[in-house]
Amino acid sequence: MSLRFSKNYYFLFAIIAIITAIAVVWSTSRIIEEEQATRKLRLKQANKTAATELQEALVSYATLISGVKTFISYRNDIPRKEDIQYFLKTQISDVKAEPPFSVSYIDTNHIFQFDFTMQPAGPLHLEGTSIKDIIGESGIRRMDTLMLKDSFYASDPTNLIEGRVGFPLGFGILDSTGVSRGYLTSVAEFAPIINRVYDHVDKSQFVFSFQSTNGNYFDRTRSYNYQKLTSDDSDPEYFKNFDIAENQYVYTTIPFYNKSFTVGTAYKSPYKFSTSLIISSALWYLLILGFMLFIISQLYVYKKKNATIAAQKEQLSELVATKNKFFSIIAHDLRSPLSSVINYLDVLKGGTYENSQTNNIFGQLEDSSRNSITLLDNLLKWSKIQTGQIAFNPETLDLMSITKDQIKVQSQLLEKKGLQVRLESSYSGKVTADKNMIATVIRNLLSNAIKFSRLNGIIVIEINKVENNVSFSIEDNGIGIPDDFKDNLLDITTLTRQVGTNNEKGSGLGLILCNQFIEAHKGKLAIESAFEKGTIVSFLLPL
Repeated sequence: MSLRFSKNYYFLFAIIAIITAIAVVWSTSRIIEEEQATRKLRLKQANKTAATELQEALVSYATLISGVKTFISYRNDIPRKEDIQYFLKTQISDVKAEPPFSVSYIDTNHIFQFDFTMQPAGPLHLEGTSIKDIIGESGIRRMDTLMLKDSFYASDPTNLIEGRVGFPLGFGILDSTGVSRGYLTSVAEFAPIINRVYDHVDKSQFVFSFQSTNGNYFDRTRSYNYQKLTSDDSDPEYFKNFDIAENQYVYTTIPFYNKSFTVGTAYKSPYKFSTSLIISSALWYLLILGFMLFIISQLYVYKKKNATIAAQKEQLSELVATKNKFFSIIAHDLRSPLSSVINYLDVLKGGTYENSQTNNIFGQLEDSSRNSITLLDNLLKWSKIQTGQIAFNPETLDLMSITKDQIKVQSQLLEKKGLQVRLESSYSGKVTADKNMIATVIRNLLSNAIKFSRLNGIIVIEINKVENNVSFSIEDNGIGIPDDFKDNLLDITTLTRQVGTNNEKGSGLGLILCNQFIEAHKGKLAIESAFEKGTIVSFLLPL
């Protein structure tokens, strides 16, 4: 069945849809921000690792050449080429460095005294030649300055004629008096140094840029210093092969003697929103909207049902009120003629009639009429309880006095069945209660005890104090209550009717009325009965 909501419900759903959309977009944005922050953190960590690996490779190379310097200082002379070759071979494995591409010694006249390579390369035949042919006049002036210092001097990476990128590192050789005896320089191949970065950082995700102090870039095959390119190979990982904006890189600068090298790191692929995230966000949005639509529909149905129930309840209340009022009018109107009938019967019983059974008939008619009046009284009171017409008016009462009054009212019935009432009380105090209600309760309980007692029996009434309550009990030794009746004695929906010992009839409403009156006092009514042995009915009233 389709539901047609009012405009208010559509407006409510629209507001919920907007709020939910804002919440989903906000949460998705937060997830994206966290992913981007995590991605940036990984980039910084990758750059840090790359810088650390490059620095360690440079330090290993410098440590190797520093050993050569110490070796020469210890000998205090110019060692032979073979001695330096042997020393380097023994030290390479200890410092975990790649062997230098070449090692050269130039004297103070700028002549190569020796030059050897430790990696496969063609002969250069530099021994005996002047370095001036290679570095020119300006280079010679710088070389003269460097020969006077025994500190390390690093040059920018350069393209070697062998098609490799070289990294020169040298130092001046001074005697014990500080006089220069020449210059020793080594050239390391930069490819193995940079490879340490690629070996320890995932190159499938990251791209690296390497830049020297003068601002020129270099990679594993070329130095981009505006010199002649001597390598036919190109490094596929050269950062300019990738279309990545400058602001996407993270940089770290590594000092190295008189130089510094800057390592830049960036992601090869830009950040993209996760498709699964977008799909899951959309699904969550639809799921929440579906759930809220279900809640709204249930609220609408519930409200409609409540409205229907309220209308039915109001109609039913009106019907019940009308019924109770009608019932009260009938009961009240019947009571007056019945009272008149009883009075006439009472007069007629005193007459003399030829038929001896006439008085007996009049007596039975009077009993039936009195039972009917009692029934009508109970019905009127029960009706007033249901319609809220009986007000609870507590006052200070003498329970013993009320009991004696009710015994007097029932005296004719007691005499008729030859019953004796034994009234016992250990409590002489007062009780706060509604007089009419309590009198009705005692009258009904005594009437039942008379009705179900055998001829010439005894009815015992006891009034005692039990903790903070007054206990009233009435006991007879009559026919008791059948087991089938016990569970329904106080149920208005199942009235139980039991004939008395003299065929007295009852409505079954008396005990129900008593229970309601006692509950109005916040008391409790209890019934104990054994079939054919008798019944005890008691109630407690709080003090």
